[in-house]
Amino acid sequence: MLLTAKIAIAFLTILPVRLPAELPVDGLKRSAGFFPLVGWLIGGFLAGGAWICVQAGLPPMVSAVLLVILGAWLTRGLHLDGLADLLDGLGGGQTPERRLAIMKDSATGAFGVIGLVVLLVLKVACLASLLANGEASLFFALFAVPVAARWAMATLACGVQYPRATGTGHAFVGKVGLRELAIGGFLLAPLIWWNWSAGLILLGAALLPTIWLRFKTTRALGGVTGDVLGASCELGEACGWLAAVVLFVAAN
Repeated sequence: MLLTAKIAIAFLTILPVRLPAELPVDGLKRSAGFFPLVGWLIGGFLAGGAWICVQAGLPPMVSAVLLVILGAWLTRGLHLDGLADLLDGLGGGQTPERRLAIMKDSATGAFGVIGLVVLLVLKVACLASLLANGEASLFFALFAVPVAARWAMATLACGVQYPRATGTGHAFVGKVGLRELAIGGFLLAPLIWWNWSAGLILLGAALLPTIWLRFKTTRALGGVTGDVLGASCELGEACGWLAAVVLFVAAN
């Protein structure tokens, strides 16, 4: 179990983790259960960064930009790249084969660039609002949303088809089962204990893009790829932080 947790951390973050030379055949699949653990780690770094920004007296907008940069660095921009590739494929192709070919191209097109700009602006705006609202709601959202978005990503890999013969997502997509989802659900427990009503709302918001992508990409691509998983994480975070703004800022 410790090894699969380390695999999840190594796969989803830039954090240094020592892994054995030979990994278990199903190691990547089983690591999906620990995706929320990665969310807790990222949330901890974001909360620490936010505390430093607050103590330094930085304006909310500047702090929000720094937090978004920190999040992108911690994940190596992996999920952002997936979102850009997905948007290019959906926007530029007319058939599943053509869309998949566009997504495999390393170049980023107009759809991807526009999508990334909109997403990053939305994240910065939401975090700036939370920073201006007070520390209690801010720190809860900084932990809750990354955790929820990564559990949502694991749910997307369950019960779907991988549309390519090979690829990074092949180890996850269609292979994640109820055992992995149950482990991930257990790792959500501290979030619900912390604030069960707000936690469930943010979890539901983070799941919305996953539900949409499951149906959209099945029709448009013939299944779910690694890029789709990354896109679901980024969109889940954006929706989660937007829900936190509605819940903690707009409602007051």
